[in-house]
Amino acid sequence: MKKIEFPLLNRLLPASDGSKGIIFIALSQFGLAFSFNVVMSFMPFYIIKMSPYKPPETMVWIGLIMGLNSFVAAAAAPFWGSLTATFRPKALYQGAFLCNGIIFLLMGFTDSLPMLLALRLIQGALGGASTIGIFMISQLSSKDRLAGNLSLYQNSMTAGQLLGPPVGAYAAAQIGYRSPFILSFLLVGVALVLCHIYIVEIQKREAGPDQSSHFDQGVLWGWALSFIATIHLTFLPSILPHVLEGFDLVGESAVKSAGFIMMGYTATAIIGNYVINRLTAGRSLKRVITALCLASAFFQILLYFSGGVISFAVIRMLQTGVVAVVIPLVMASFASELGGTGIGFLNSARFAGNGVGPLMATFVLAGSNLLTLYLLIAALTILFVLAFWMTSGKRAG
Repeated sequence: MKKIEFPLLNRLLPASDGSKGIIFIALSQFGLAFSFNVVMSFMPFYIIKMSPYKPPETMVWIGLIMGLNSFVAAAAAPFWGSLTATFRPKALYQGAFLCNGIIFLLMGFTDSLPMLLALRLIQGALGGASTIGIFMISQLSSKDRLAGNLSLYQNSMTAGQLLGPPVGAYAAAQIGYRSPFILSFLLVGVALVLCHIYIVEIQKREAGPDQSSHFDQGVLWGWALSFIATIHLTFLPSILPHVLEGFDLVGESAVKSAGFIMMGYTATAIIGNYVINRLTAGRSLKRVITALCLASAFFQILLYFSGGVISFAVIRMLQTGVVAVVIPLVMASFASELGGTGIGFLNSARFAGNGVGPLMATFVLAGSNLLTLYLLIAALTILFVLAFWMTSGKRAG
């Protein structure tokens, strides 16, 4: 069968098949992140609308549905990475996209919270796409380009997170809650087709066995830093209705405000990732990572003292601007020395943080207040970065 191509894309992209592959791996992650955030921006409101329970019980359901699937994905990430030594990475990558698209469609047609939770858990178990994408980039990149390509990969996901919330909030408010799920299904389908056409094959024999059978303490605390950095990025959406209620924003105005707040702080995450990566090239990764984590802890506490929705949004934007780059910097410190399973282990920190973020936020808030939540996240950040500083070896220095 003759291979279908798009001439305009071929003229715009570099001639190297490897370069095209990296670009389309990044673009596909943009599509998947966009699809997730199109639905996640209004998910708390969707659950509240659907819920037959009282507000405290509904708050717990929000945490479970938004976060529990990420624990399953965290457990599965090393497994998906290990499969790259047995199966073709590109085929695994496409399979993960296909399954995610089907799950998006099914979620839009359920009216049961237990069923919605079940679909999210299945999505978590099949959510190996980002691990495989990181592995493929590590195989296609030279050592001096790895950090930049991983930053591109991270920024592509973050860009999807930027554009998804306002689109999802607007579509849910104007067309109905089902429309963003259908949009997600279609977009993942387009990404799947483009992956099939433009991502080059990486044969399983090229992946090779893992180069390390164990992880030293530096890698373990690097995992912890990626974990807490992800919590910084993901804890807020599940409690935004409560935060905005404190600023006298409710109903449709709260839904729209939530989307634009998420858009704003995700934009600064993209900018911070790009600018900091450029400014710190050639510098000590350990020192840069430590400084960024301490700054993010400071902004986390400062959120409590915001006097209104605008100052809250500005502080949040500054916070994500410094913390988002921690994840690709940690990954670049170790990825070239780890095989598929090791990359999966590091990437599992993101999934675990995605799960703990909303769960921590909703459970702490259900039993305490915002100050307790903010102090807890800041304290864990300081603890983890100090441990990383003391135990990380030459690779992170």
